[in-house]
Amino acid sequence: MKSEELFSLAKTLIPGGVSSPVRAIKPYPFYTAKAEGSHLTTVDGATYIDCCMGYGPLLLGHARPEIKKAIADRLEKGWLYGTPIPEEPEFAGLIAGDHPGMDMVRFVSSGSEATMAAIRLARGFTGKSDIVKIEGGFHGAH
Repeated sequence: MKSEELFSLAKTLIPGGVSSPVRAIKPYPFYTAKAEGSHLTTVDGATYIDCCMGYGPLLLGHARPEIKKAIADRLEKGWLYGTPIPEEPEFAGLIAGDHPGMDMVRFVSSGSEATMAAIRLARGFTGKSDIVKIEGGFHGAH
């Protein structure tokens, strides 16, 4: 199926035809078939430079062999434990050691969780309970 056909089908199954408003491209979004390095290839055969890169996590690019191997090795041990792993303190130390003034690090699973932690931290630090949300501004999908 091509992008236009996929979008027609998606509109019957997904509100608005897409899972996020940022994907609502007119007249229809392109559907990605594969990605490598900094490029996406669509189901229509077009190739684009991926300027989003997963909105941050793909800073090193798509499908890098060494990252694929590291992921495969980790998957052999299981995934999404919901508990700490031995590598966590080591990784936190690498990040904190690379950023002067950053003494501690908290790992989270989503942007919503990160924002909620930031709000709690701000409230604790300032002693204030109110949070200002600017109407019309983007503060994350939550």
